[in-house]
Amino acid sequence: MNRLLRNLFFALAALSVIFAGLFADNLRLHDDPLWNSKTIWCALAGAFFFIAAGWKFPLKLKFKIFAVLFGLLLVELVLQAAAWLGVLPAVNVKARAPYARVYWTSEGRGNGIRNSLGWYYPEFDLKAARKIAFVGDSQVEAVEVLRTQNQAADLQRLLKRQSPDWSVLGLGNHGTCPAFSIDVLEYAWRHFQPQEAIVAVSMGANVSEAVPELAVVPADQYIYYDLDADGKLVLNPASAPARKMFNDGLEFSSRSLLVTLPQIICSHCMILQLAISLRDNLHKGGRQAELIAHGALPNGFNPASYAVNPSPAARRALQILLAQLQQCKNVCDSHGMKFRLVTVAVFPKIFYDTQRGRDWTTRIGDYDYAGPERAVAAWARANGIPVVSMGETIRRKNLDVEEIRSLYFVGGTGHLTPKGHAFCAQAIYEGFYQTKSN
Repeated sequence: MNRLLRNLFFALAALSVIFAGLFADNLRLHDDPLWNSKTIWCALAGAFFFIAAGWKFPLKLKFKIFAVLFGLLLVELVLQAAAWLGVLPAVNVKARAPYARVYWTSEGRGNGIRNSLGWYYPEFDLKAARKIAFVGDSQVEAVEVLRTQNQAADLQRLLKRQSPDWSVLGLGNHGTCPAFSIDVLEYAWRHFQPQEAIVAVSMGANVSEAVPELAVVPADQYIYYDLDADGKLVLNPASAPARKMFNDGLEFSSRSLLVTLPQIICSHCMILQLAISLRDNLHKGGRQAELIAHGALPNGFNPASYAVNPSPAARRALQILLAQLQQCKNVCDSHGMKFRLVTVAVFPKIFYDTQRGRDWTTRIGDYDYAGPERAVAAWARANGIPVVSMGETIRRKNLDVEEIRSLYFVGGTGHLTPKGHAFCAQAIYEGFYQTKSN
């Protein structure tokens, strides 16, 4: 028994060292300092502990350590079973890596594994003759639903009824905006050479996220652009590190599984993810309080973006957003990709508090919550860019307030529900493809 436990502890020590080495190589690829990594130090400390335990500890103490490890294994198995059954509460996992675990309970019940290229989407059909890169933020990534229920996957099913030649590549990144889509389009061309690109603009946040004054996120932690004296889009110098980090993350999932293995393992360990989720939930509460203190609504939308008489910062944010979309088109044009645009409408809590039935309005008090979406759609049409406006589609189909509420989680103010994704995909299909041979 003593020999068996000693060999087990030595094996665990070896695995800890291997894990630390792989994680260190991962950090080196990202130019991150190794000495600041708690993960590496914990893995090395664990290795030394298991070596000492196997070599020096008495049998009785070895058995107690084994009992603790076995108990943790049983806890992990219980958490894994609960997660796959979709009943594990308070845990949110959305790490980016090939085959990484995704589990989401904040809205809906996203539950699955990322594809071999690190996207929360079914495996890409890269042999199809006509590929579409579907780019956007968390409304496209859609960790709130199954990976087969987002608007990109729904659109692919609709198109494949037309022809098996179609393939839609869902390239959604949570926490991003069109400033990031510029780089995602370049990434899509490098790796997939799609013939078309659809960029989705989430009107709930993407306008305010164009400038740090409205987004309340420091420039060194997010990608921001400015307009120079000639009105041309230029990267905010402070955002250069954030942009590099984002692009490194895009390319990370294309590396070998040996490099990405530490992230994959961590994403699947539910004990670890439970602890991280509890920490993040505490941080989220503080972040929401900060947003409200800076004038944002409780659902995180900054009302400045929707003001009938917008502030200078709000006007500049819209100008920069449109310039970012123009740059997205420029990227597509440079690679021969057809560029299309989709706007995802926003309906804040005050809309549901004040509106009833089908005779509703988005003009409430000093705010027009459809104003930015109309401006983006009008800009697209004026520049010959095909556009589908979800807000216009909702109005044209004459949905009542409760039907609109059913398209979004959190009482109509959150991310799209499966019904909302299907609605958006159908609108895209009808607007861009149904009556066209191209």
